[in-house]
Amino acid sequence: MNLGIVLASLSGALYGTLGLFGVYLLREGLGLNEFLFWRFFLSVILLLPFLNKKKYWRDSFSKKGLIIIGISSVFYASSTSFYFFAIEYIGSGLAMVLFYCYPIFVVLLDWLHGKNSPSRLTIIGLATVLFGTLFLSDPSNWCLSIDGIGWGLFCAFGFGVYFYTSQRAIKELSVISGTFCICFGNFLIFSLLVLYKGSLYLPTTAWVIGNITGLAVLSTVLPIYLVYVALRTINSTKASVLSVFEPIVTIILGIIFLHEKITPIQYMGVLIILVGVYVVQSCKKHKNQLVSI
Repeated sequence: MNLGIVLASLSGALYGTLGLFGVYLLREGLGLNEFLFWRFFLSVILLLPFLNKKKYWRDSFSKKGLIIIGISSVFYASSTSFYFFAIEYIGSGLAMVLFYCYPIFVVLLDWLHGKNSPSRLTIIGLATVLFGTLFLSDPSNWCLSIDGIGWGLFCAFGFGVYFYTSQRAIKELSVISGTFCICFGNFLIFSLLVLYKGSLYLPTTAWVIGNITGLAVLSTVLPIYLVYVALRTINSTKASVLSVFEPIVTIILGIIFLHEKITPIQYMGVLIILVGVYVVQSCKKHKNQLVSI
């Protein structure tokens, strides 16, 4: 199996820990901007020791690389904020379903800008994965709102742009430099938002500090780093679809640590997603089957 496929899947799985750490920290009284500030602040601190060689600093501050990574950072940050905006209007279930439409935007961007038509199997796999996400939340709890759906689609578009530009970024930056820059860019954005709000929660307990550390390491630095490595061997379309392991891991962690219950319909959703992922990762064997969207 291609190492890129394994790493992209692992990256998505690690992103799934975001929900667990996020729930714990929000319960401790952190606001959204504070929560995200500490996430990226500690990520930057943890990455600094790995940038002690001159070549890393030279790569990190190349003009073209900074422009690309700057665009990625803005869309990454906006996607995160839009997701929580969507939750306020339509709830977490429908917001999650809309968010996981982002591979569609990756495919469209790759087709419009890169002139790369996806294979039939890629389209089938993507459609299967998106269909599976519908079963991960209870439609009866959805609260339909034009504003909320709009924020959800903006969220998906923002993350799609981040994913697509990431493949361009690693052509200009080393993997560690790209990881640092995306974290640093988001740190600057959320620092400004915290300053604008005029308040900052200071973590003082071991529990809060431990969760912030887990958030920075498992939910931020490692998944960003792994997907950058993966994008050196597989395209952004395949990597984006493989990253949908995130909601599956979120559900599993919710069952284990938050004592949530999984329904038979959610089991079905997980199975459908796994089938879709299998179809996408097998596309290499059928790479000559190209179609237009």
